Formats: sequence, C-alpha cells, structure tokens
Amino acid sequence: MNEFQSFIFGLLMVSCVVGSDSKSSEYILEPISTVEADTLAIDIVESKIFWKGTKMMGLGKHEGEIAIRNGYLLQSNGQLTGGEIIIDMNSISVTDIPATDPIPIRNLTNHLKSADFFDVDKFPFSRFTIVQVMKDESGELDIVGELEIKGISNTISFRATAHKNRFTAIIEIDRFDWDIAYSGSWVDRTLVDREIQLRVEILCN
Repeated sequence: MNEFQSFIFGLLMVSCVVGSDSKSSEYILEPISTVEADTLAIDIVESKIFWKGTKMMGLGKHEGEIAIRNGYLLQSNGQLTGGEIIIDMNSISVTDIPATDPIPIRNLTNHLKSADFFDVDKFPFSRFTIVQVMKDESGELDIVGELEIKGISNTISFRATAHKNRFTAIIEIDRFDWDIAYSGSWVDRTLVDREIQLRVEILCN
C-alpha cells in the first residue's frame, strides 16, 4: 500500500459522537461561559479546515479539506474567550491528486475514512473546545483547547490571528496521540511523518 495512506487528520479541529455507532447522533451545542459573552455562529460555508501530511521529513505530501459541521465562538468586549467547533469527518477529501485520476482519489479517501485511520462510521465527528485564550502585545492570540478525534481527547495549544470576525491558525498535531496510525508494515508506520498540519480559517456571522 502507499505509505501516505497511513497518515491522516484534518482535524483540525475535533468527536461529536464519542464511541457511538450512530451516524445520526450529534452534539447539541450549548454555549457555556463563566463571563458574560456574545455568541458568534460560525459560517460553515466560508470557514475551512485544510489538512496536510508529509512523508520522509517533508519530501512528499498529501493535502485535502475537512468541513466544519457547526460551531460557535464566544467574545467578551470584542475579545475571543471561548467556543466549540464540530468537524464532519465524513467530509474528508483529497485535493492534491488531479481530478483526472479519480481512482487514486477514491482509494485514498476511503482508506482515510476506514477503521485503519479515522473510522468515520464509528466516529463521524471530531470536536475542538477552546479552554483558554490570551492576547499578546502584537495582538496575536495564544489558544489552549481540547481536541477530540476518535473519542480520544488531548490538550493542544497554538497561535492564531484575528481580524474582525475572521480567525486563522496553523496547528500541528502528532497523529499517534489520537491513534491515527495504520498498523501496517514497519515502512508504513515509519516513513510517514508523525505530524499533521491543520490550517484553519474561521469566519463568524
């Protein structure tokens, strides 16, 4: 098999149904904050999550997108204070293979959705919940949150920029921390780099 099929996110942000076999079950988002805050709905059409995985220390790569199912951000006095993003893992796509090669695209996409990787039949959603936000002197944000994929939750931190109601960030995660690791040959498990990059672009209404 292609080594690249052994790696993936995207996301990027984050399992709405933990350990559930039902594709229809979803989280009901109920904003909770310890301070008075405004709730901003995420524009799921304009907001994007782009994933990238590499092999052999970046000598090769695959890229794609994952759709945001729903979500919200919390703001107090114009400053980001919290929020939650739900990601539709069934939407994972591959964008770096030419559309003229539909079979490789289908094979890689199906493999990423399989139990070898994201197991989207069992875990159709991922979730990212903001825990803490700090703003530095340059205006950039330091965000800490819980990223849940395949029912596994880990704390991550990253830098983000904000311009009005648009937020952007580049996040790197170790796929092994979420059991995104094909248990194939030694080559499959080692040539594909551990890191997955998630480029997140959020626009709120």
